Amino acid sequence: MVKLVVNIKALPKDVSMDMNKLSDSIKDFLSNYGVVYKREIQPLAFGLSVILVTLIIDESLGTNVLEEDFKEFKDAEFTITDISRIVDFG
Repeated sequence: MVKLVVNIKALPKDVSMDMNKLSDSIKDFLSNYGVVYKREIQPLAFGLSVILVTLIIDESLGTNVLEEDFKEFKDAEFTITDISRIVDFG
């Protein structure tokens, strides 16, 4: 079975948000689509931070559904930064 590794950048809509709580909310939200492999909070600029997420999904799901559903998440703006394919032998 082929999987997609989707790297996502999440920028909070409110700069005063607790980034750890937001990161947990993002993990819960994205877990509906696949496996959240990695999350990391990184400084962006002038006190702003961004959350970088690596999500592994089935290729059959594709990213169109994912991108459409990003609109449902109210606390952050999502951008897919990279997509690659891997073969799951498990």
